[in-house]
Formats: sequence, structure tokens, C-alpha cells
Amino acid sequence: MAIDWITVSAQVVNFLNLVWLLKRFLYQPIIRAMDNRENGIRKRMAAAADREEAATGTRQAYEHKQAELEQERNALLEESRREARHTQKRMLDLAREETTRVRHQWMQEIQEEKHAFIDSLQQQSLEAVETITRRAFADLADEQLEHGIARLFLRKLGEMESGLPAPSHSADEPVIIYSSFPLDEELQGELAQAVREKIGNDEVPVHFQQSPELICGIELAQGGQVISWNLADYLDETTAAIKQAFRPLETDGTGG
Repeated sequence: MAIDWITVSAQVVNFLNLVWLLKRFLYQPIIRAMDNRENGIRKRMAAAADREEAATGTRQAYEHKQAELEQERNALLEESRREARHTQKRMLDLAREETTRVRHQWMQEIQEEKHAFIDSLQQQSLEAVETITRRAFADLADEQLEHGIARLFLRKLGEMESGLPAPSHSADEPVIIYSSFPLDEELQGELAQAVREKIGNDEVPVHFQQSPELICGIELAQGGQVISWNLADYLDETTAAIKQAFRPLETDGTGG
């Protein structure tokens, strides 16, 4: 079989033309389209990478900012707690100081009121006892009691171990005997004689005077020396006993 080289050559030329045409009008547009698509994909991937990197930076900045805010919040909370504790302690200290001051003032006022009440009660008690006693002694006094008081004074005068000193200024200076009741002449004579014997001078004048303040009593006054027997002395002892009874009340609680 003979080969028709002309036909073969023509077919080769046609094939080459076809290849060129395909390359020219089909392959190159497809390749360009593919290149463009690949470039677009690459650009989108690069943009996505950029966005991802930006997002990562933003996220890290956000996390850093969030950490800073959390740290700042914790610091503010701790500062607030310290301030609250300090304020609470200061207010408690002020409250304690105010309570102590008010308590001290209250106790002082109570003590002052207590002492004022005790002083008033003591004074009223003394006045009441003294008034009642004086009235009782005055009501009970009679001639028999008065004679008994004078006789008792004579006995006490006689029981004195030492004598009475002579009047210091002159021999005419009298000895005065005070009584809350009038003395009859007999008692006056006995008293004057007893006084002169104690002094050792029969010429010493002895005068008698009444003194209601004695309350059923009798008193001898010689210069600066006084000798007496008086129911008022018992009243003074009662008054002293009442004052002594009030002393524990006056001092109770003052140490607190």
C-alpha cells in the first residue's frame, strides 16, 4: 500500500493548525482564566490570612485589655475592701470612744446625783433627829429631872481627879454656871461650894445663868475651860453615828 505523503502532510498541517487554534482560542483563555482564578484565590487567601492575623492581634489586644481591666478591677476591689475595713475600724473606734465618754459622763452624773441625794438625806435625817430629840428632851424636862441633872453634875465634879485652876485674870473673875433650867438656892449653894473646893479659893464668885441651848444640861465655864453635862452631848453622839452610817454610801462606787 502506497503512502500519500501529500495527504499526510496536509493532515499534519491541519493538525498543527488545529493545535494552534485550540491553544490560541481555547487553551490560553482557559489557562488565563485558571491563572486569574488562582490569583484571586491566592489574594483571597492572603486577605483571609491578613484578616486572621488582624483578628488574632485584635483578640490578643482584647485579651490583654481584658486582663488589664480584670487586674484593675481586682485592685479597685481590694482598695475598696481596705477602705471599708479602715472606715469600719475608725467608726468602731469612734463608737467605743463615744460610748466610753457617755458612760463616764453618765457614771459621773450618777455619782454626783448620788452624793447630792446622800448629802440631802443625811442633812434631812440629822435635822429631823435633832428636832425630834430636842422636842422630846424639852417635853420630858421637869423639876425632878432637872434636880437629877444638877446632882449628877455635882457628882461628876466631885469625881474629878484634878482641881479647877484659879481664875487667870483676877480674884474677882467669876465662874459662870449655865443651866437650861432655873436652879434653886440650895442647888446653887451646893454647886458654888463644890466649885470653890475644886479651885481651892472660897472667895471666887460663882454666877448662875440660864441657857436653853443646853437642852436639859448644866455647864461650868471658867476662862477658856468648860465642864458640862448635857443631853445635847448624847444628841451629838447620835448625829455622829448617823454621819458614820452614811459614809459607806458616800464612798461606795467611787472607785469605779
